[in-house]
Amino acid sequence: MRCTVAFSIRDLSFARLVLVGALSLAVSLTGCRSTISASGERPSVEPESDGKLPAAAFFRAPLLSHATLSPDGRHVAAVRAQGDTDLLVVLPLGGGKIRPLAKVVRRESNRSSRSSVGIRKVGWGSNERILVSMEMPSQNPYVTVVRARQSRLMVVELNGEQPRYLGKNWPYQEYSQYQDDIISWLPRDPDHILMSWWRPGQSGKSAYRVNIMTGALSNVARFRPFVTGWAADHRGHVRVGWGGKRTGTTRFLYARIGPEGRFEEILRWDPFEDGGFGFAGFSEDPSTVYMWSNRETGRWSLYSYDLAKGQLGERIFGHLDVDAGAIVQSDSGRLLAVRYDTDKPQLHFVDEGAEREQAAIDRALPDTVNRIIDWDLDERLVIVHASADTVPPKYYLFDRESRKLSFLFEAYPELDGTEFAPMKPITFDARDGIVIHGYLTLPVGAEPHNLPTIVLPHGGPWARDVWGWNAEVQFLASRGFAVFQLNFRGSIGYGARHKALGYGEFGLEMQDDITDGARWLIEQGIADPGRMGIFGISYGGYASLQALVKTPDLFRAGASYAGVTDLITMLNDDEHYLFFEGQMERMVGDEWEDREYLVSVSPARQADRIKAPVLIAHGTQDPRVHVKQANAMADALEAAGGEVELHLYRDEVHGFLDERNRIDFYSKLAAFFERHLAASRAQTRTGEADAHRSGRGTEISQAGRGPAGGAGSH
Repeated sequence: MRCTVAFSIRDLSFARLVLVGALSLAVSLTGCRSTISASGERPSVEPESDGKLPAAAFFRAPLLSHATLSPDGRHVAAVRAQGDTDLLVVLPLGGGKIRPLAKVVRRESNRSSRSSVGIRKVGWGSNERILVSMEMPSQNPYVTVVRARQSRLMVVELNGEQPRYLGKNWPYQEYSQYQDDIISWLPRDPDHILMSWWRPGQSGKSAYRVNIMTGALSNVARFRPFVTGWAADHRGHVRVGWGGKRTGTTRFLYARIGPEGRFEEILRWDPFEDGGFGFAGFSEDPSTVYMWSNRETGRWSLYSYDLAKGQLGERIFGHLDVDAGAIVQSDSGRLLAVRYDTDKPQLHFVDEGAEREQAAIDRALPDTVNRIIDWDLDERLVIVHASADTVPPKYYLFDRESRKLSFLFEAYPELDGTEFAPMKPITFDARDGIVIHGYLTLPVGAEPHNLPTIVLPHGGPWARDVWGWNAEVQFLASRGFAVFQLNFRGSIGYGARHKALGYGEFGLEMQDDITDGARWLIEQGIADPGRMGIFGISYGGYASLQALVKTPDLFRAGASYAGVTDLITMLNDDEHYLFFEGQMERMVGDEWEDREYLVSVSPARQADRIKAPVLIAHGTQDPRVHVKQANAMADALEAAGGEVELHLYRDEVHGFLDERNRIDFYSKLAAFFERHLAASRAQTRTGEADAHRSGRGTEISQAGRGPAGGAGSH
């Protein structure tokens, strides 16, 4: 597996970047059918009686995911998920059938550790060995506040030997949480990887060289207090670390010039006071790295940084309106391009050869956004991911020598030939004049007039919606709904000020942006004011419920999956588990000093204001938002005499591990909105609405089996 590690400002985590180098003037596309067949084990999905595609067509697991190329370019490894099984498979590129190597089976059980397991990541340790990270509920008895998760690395041999647990003999391994924080795959060293690990009792992470044959650990960077991440240069030397105290908001960056030098603190900053920095990647020159900073323009831009002099150098790239997102490099560290998103994904090229190659690939695949996601050790064969707003992901193999692009597989072959709805970028002015960007998707063939509409606020909230394939959006549009996404204040990607405008504004100005967007749709004549619904996940779920509280006459129905319903409870959980007190106090509020405000914007404490029917769903093993948030909201609505459906998915997390649960949820969601938004508000205020106002109904679902144990109302 070929991998360049670099810091992404967008998601504040390590991002896997891609190689785009090498001169290419023309690309020929070969092959018109998938190398990997979905027949046999993957049954087709038939349209419903009304001709609409069912939820299964959109929300079953992709045919393959986690696709990665072996160092010698002879095999592609991937994950094939179906129902209760995650299957690790390998495809020989020289010819031959796809071959299963290992599987994870989630079985119905009272012990959640058996039914809440999945494959988290996949990578090649060598040509003969694949490393697979398995995610599961934490077995640490001291973690009780939230449903914590843990990961364990397994070694899977290409020859079919029994998979083995890499960290079996690590000190205190039974108490550690994540064991898959891989710094570098060390592709030229087939026996080792670099990994950072937070040992119990230490206040920061250490970096280790790990022998993937024996599991032996060799420390290469001793832990420093509160260091949360390490990075290695292109020669495999760990030379940069970053982090911050668990309380407060100060952040810092350590670095050393050479592989044996002393780590020194080179930067310290408070992102809430004077902007910030972020490590972007190593250059070809050992004394120079690439850094992000938003101090100069208020938007994340890319700079060089001289480690020897301790000086920030020239600005390499920055956009006037949006943040830069991630860098694209060659394996040697040569800077090729910078990624960013305006209304659509963009690349700013620094390297002319990389720009020519990308242009050639784009000419061969003109209707999609095309990005290289993996490559072999010789940088000759690469995997290209291609998708668009109306094109589900497809994967191609590009040979740089022959300049041929061969079709590998499509993620959702059942959707091939289906007409999808374009995402149209839009802007509108909030009530205080702030420009809000977003996307509007209309049902195929529909006129933009008086449509039933679903507002879809994103999660985070420090995230953003982007243009591209979105199964959720396309599914709702296929059911006849206009779908409206908006990057309200607090969203990232539009500069520091746009993000900071959301601090302390849960339920206030952040919520007003959503209200203003909904009213803008009505003013434009696009949305029928009597058929407006709202739905979101995580923070989006919170915003949906808060919309029903704050503007009870604006929305006809609302739904939430994994949504926060009580901010005080959320802050208390975060304080004990995630240790984000300093950040969360600045971004959300203090659970004691701001208690009156937090109560006023917590939907579970204001449920008596809600008039519309509500659908709530949650996974019982959610590690980020505890299932008690869903139960509190349902209890409050029931006590207030409201109409509520509660669906609890046993052993699911902050999302879905099992495709059957995902399909079941979206089937219920579509039926809910079709029932309540089918006609105008005036037509449905009585009659059908009253027929469904039967109080609280609770379903506890397990892997598509329907209500478990005869669960009903309680």
